[in-house]
Parts: sequence; structure tokens; C-alpha cells
Amino acid sequence: MHLSSSSSTSPHTLPISLLSLQDSSASDPALSSSFHSSPQTGCSRLLPEECLQEIFVYLARDLSALYSLLLVSKTFFRIAMPLLYASPFDLLESNQAWSSQERTKRHASLLYLLLNCCSTGPNDRELLPNEPPVSHHPFWVDLPPVCTAFEAAHESLKRPLVDYLSAYHHHFLCMNLSSTFRILFPNIQRYSPPSLVPPSLLSTNVKHEEYRQQRQQTLTNTTITMFTRNEIERKLLLHRPECIRTISLPIQRLVAFQSIGSKLSGLVRFELYGISWHFNLDPAIEFLQEHSRLFGTIRELKMAGPNDVRVMQKPTLHKIIKLIKHPKVIDLSRYKEATRDLNTFEFQDISSLEQLLFDLDFVPAPQSPAPAHQNTDATQTQTLSFVGTTAAPPRISDAGLVTQNDRALDLIRRCANLRTLHIGVQNSTAFSWAVDRYNADPSSLQSIKVLHLSSHRPTTAKQLVQDCAYAFRDSLEDLKGVALKLSAVVPSPSETWFGWSWTLGRLTTLSLKGELAVWFDMESLAYCPKLTELNLTLHPYSPPRVDHLEKVVMAPHLKVLSLVGRWILTDRVMDKLGGGLEQLQRLVVDKCDSDALTVDGFIRGLDKMRALRVVEIELGERTEEVIRECRATQTGLGIHVRLNDLLSG
Repeated sequence: MHLSSSSSTSPHTLPISLLSLQDSSASDPALSSSFHSSPQTGCSRLLPEECLQEIFVYLARDLSALYSLLLVSKTFFRIAMPLLYASPFDLLESNQAWSSQERTKRHASLLYLLLNCCSTGPNDRELLPNEPPVSHHPFWVDLPPVCTAFEAAHESLKRPLVDYLSAYHHHFLCMNLSSTFRILFPNIQRYSPPSLVPPSLLSTNVKHEEYRQQRQQTLTNTTITMFTRNEIERKLLLHRPECIRTISLPIQRLVAFQSIGSKLSGLVRFELYGISWHFNLDPAIEFLQEHSRLFGTIRELKMAGPNDVRVMQKPTLHKIIKLIKHPKVIDLSRYKEATRDLNTFEFQDISSLEQLLFDLDFVPAPQSPAPAHQNTDATQTQTLSFVGTTAAPPRISDAGLVTQNDRALDLIRRCANLRTLHIGVQNSTAFSWAVDRYNADPSSLQSIKVLHLSSHRPTTAKQLVQDCAYAFRDSLEDLKGVALKLSAVVPSPSETWFGWSWTLGRLTTLSLKGELAVWFDMESLAYCPKLTELNLTLHPYSPPRVDHLEKVVMAPHLKVLSLVGRWILTDRVMDKLGGGLEQLQRLVVDKCDSDALTVDGFIRGLDKMRALRVVEIELGERTEEVIRECRATQTGLGIHVRLNDLLSG
């Protein structure tokens, strides 16, 4: 992401200085004279706003682009501003170029701007005797005094000409809101919230300062901080409650927002986190029941919490899922044991379910074998090569793990409109039903577009990926396979190589992790004509591999290539990749074995990748040397140290 390095304050700077690395004392772009006088651009004259909106949506996560668009014209400002402020805290937090301290300062400026957009109506509360005057806006009455120095430095944010808060749609604070209080409210410890003052004392002559001192003996800093945080969040939500689409809260704080549910008429996504065994979920049930009775608009549900092995056995948790009238997205990826109770979930309308997400790092224990319904495909013979035949993939025998065609996935089979599935599976026969259904009638099978699978046993993971690549060949766009563990023994050749010879005409992203990345027959890439991203990740303890990296060029349209783990890079490999991947734009080389790779050979390979824009490198002790030489010769490239964890593939 491009960031300005200017150190001076520009009159066009976004109110919270989201993009430029300038001082956070910024001004409202609506105050800029050039903003009002800027002529209509050629693009806005030729295209209707509806078309521009569709184009701008693709830039919704690009801070730099959105900031630039704000300053083009009134039309561009009107279209780009809602995208920038729909989920501003999340967008701001995503910029990792800033330090945590800098991000906190910008969060404070953002919060100050949004609070000044609040309109709470006339203030009907009389000030207590000797109570200091409130800030310029009635909303600030219920909050601690704002830092005088902060207010002076952000004078232009006090009276924004545009209601930025009206674009606020997604309420999930990815940062700790309380971390901004030391900047905004440095005297919060000496503040006593007005709502905690007994009504009988509001009309007496008790001095406000004296009452503060009395209450300070009984109020803890945590109570004051929680009150302030809840009050701020309530005002953010109630400014335009009908526009709120997402709300994300910890279960222990949901009670404070119970009364707001009846006003969120446009709420679509409900996220509840921090759930553990001892928390009472009744407030969540009451919230969803009331909202379902009034509106019934919630279609997306995410529940998260610590990895408590008992939490998914709570009946109330299942009741929460059942309360969603027409579920579209169910995200349980933060619960390790969610798949264990998969078939116990009840849905009011299972036909509406499009996304079902589970934790890929958890694989449920195998079920008891059922001799009566054993799938005969599980005993079919295996073959070494899969390229050159379009027949259904052979099946591997999981001794002792045959599970009636894996009844644990009955729920998935009944989701006729499922489009995205992330799931860990124990048995190699888990998707044999999909193969059988495709062979019988392809039109009867779901059109799954995104499929992420994992299993402990590499041979099982291999069979899952191959079955799904066969059955969902007509719809798959993103396929990921993860082998969580290495094989206990070295498998025979018949248990290793796998691939396909049928066309996956829509596949654009293929990710293989663990032994799957080694066993995959790269010649299968020739049957993926639209593949633009390939991620190959080895475990840290995997043996080094070199054999077939050169065959990656069989996917000539790749734009992203990620090699993570002990892949052996040589001058020959880089030369082959450079000559065959001319459209590559991003290359990731992380923890690869580079003993046989020279710096000159690496640079020559990069020279051949004419479209290359970004290179991320982590080669141990050689990282600094390689980056230094690349920057000296590849001036047009963005070359960075790879910071991601090795296992994030």
C-alpha cells in the first residue's frame, strides 16, 4: 500500500489522516476550497454514478486509493466517503505500516471526528452547581472532559461539514477502544459518570466536585472505563441505527446493548465472541429473539471464543443458530470442536445457507464403522498417475475409519446452495457422495466455489482434495488442501502422487500445505487455464524438496506465487520460473533452502518476470544480502522482508 511520506499538513488531508504519514492534526476535506471548485473529471462526465459506485467497490480495502478519490471532485467524494467510513476502525487498523502507538493516535482522532458527528438532540439535563461547562456538542455531556491540548490540535474536527458517521455500517472494533482514552480523556480516573449520580442529588445543592470525590471511593477505574466505552459505542450505533449492518460484541458486554436491538432494523451480521462454558448466553438469545420478531434481517452469524472443549455442547448455543430465520453465513471457525456436533445443528431454512466455516486446525475423531453401508469405492485399487485419465479418482482405504460414507457431512449434503465450505475431515470417504452424485447427475450437485479442507493424515487429505476437484470441477474457484501432520511412515509411491486430468475451468486459487504440496503432480496445472495464484507451503520439519518446482511454469498465467518452507531454490529453478511466469506480479520466498542459489541467479530470474511488482523474502542469514542486492539492481520492485508466520499458508 502506497503511503505519502510528506511531513507537512495539507489542506486536503483526510480528517483523521488515514493515509498520509502526516501529523494527526488534520482537517476536513469538505473545508478545502479546491475541493469545492474542482471541475468534474472526464470519467464522472461519461459514466453515471451507479457505474462509478460499482468500480469504487473494488477499492473498498485500499486506503490510499480511497483517500485520493476523495479529493478529485464532489461526485467522487460522495461515492468514496461511504466506503471509507463504512468500517473505519477496521480499515485503519489494517495499515501495518504504522506503529501501534501511531495507530492509537489515529484511532483517537477518528473517534473524536465521529463523535462530533453525533446528533443527540437538545440536552435536557441541568448542570450541577460548579460543574464545568460541557464541550461544544451536547453528546459530550455524558463523557469525561476531553483533553484541552487534543481539542486545540484538532479544532477543525469539531464541526465537520459532512456527517461521516452516517456512513458507519459495520460495528466491530478490532482495536481496544479503551486504549484511546489516555489521549482523549486523560482525567478519566477522576470522572464520575452522570448516569451513576442518584436522581435525588441532581436537584440539590451538592457540589459536583464534592460528589465526584465521594463516588471515587466506590467506583473503580474499570467501571468508569466500561461506562465510557459503552456510552461511546451506543452513540455510534444509535446515530443512524437503521444503517448498521454488522455488530460485533463480547458476550459479557451484550447486556449493555440489549435495548438497541429493537432499533437495528437493517442488521445483517451478528458476531458474538468471548464465549466460554461459564458465560450465560441468555442475553444473546433474547437479543436475537427480539430482533427476529421485529425484523428478521440477520443472515450472518459468527461465534467465537476460547477453545473450550465443552462450549459447543451448550444447548443454548445451538438455539442461537436456530434463531436465524434465513441463515446465509455461519462462521464457527474459532471453535475447535464445532464440527463434532455438525449434524445436531438445526436451521429454520437450510436452503439459504451459502457459507459454512469451521476451524481447519481441528479434525473430529472418527466415528464408529458401519458395515452395512460401507462404500465399495473405498476398496478400489490405487494408481500412481492420475494425469491422462478423466475417470473418477481412485479411493484410498482408511482401515478402521469407514464411516457410512461419512454421515457427519449429511448436513453439508443437504445445503443445496452452499458456495463456501471450510472444514476439517477425518476420513478419506468424506466426499465420495459428491463424486457419486456428479457421476449420476452433475446438475444435482452444489456449485461450491470456495473449498478449504484439512485432515491429519496426508493420504486422507490427498483423497479429499482429489475427490472435490473431480466433483466440483465446474464451479471451484478457490481450492485449499491442508495435511496437518507428516506421515508416521514413508508412504509407498501409490499413496503419494495425485492430481487430475479434467479441466477446472474456473479455478483461480490453489493452496496446498504439508505433504500435499510435495505430492501434487504439477502437470495438473495445465488443466487450470485461469489459475492466477498458487501457494505451496511445507511444514517447518518437512524434508527439503526440489523435484518439481520447475513445472510450476505449466500455469503461465500466475500472478501470485508463494513458496513457503524448505523448497530448494537453485539458479536453474529461478531461471525456469522467470522464463515461464512472465505475468507474475507477486513472489513470496519464505524459509526456502538457498544454499545452491546465488544472488546473481536470483536477480536474473527476477529480471525475466517482466510484470513483477512485489517480492517478499525470508532466507535466514542471507535475507539482508539478497534484499540489498535486489534493491540496488531492481529499482522498480517493492522488495520486503517476509514477516508472516511460516504456517500461515
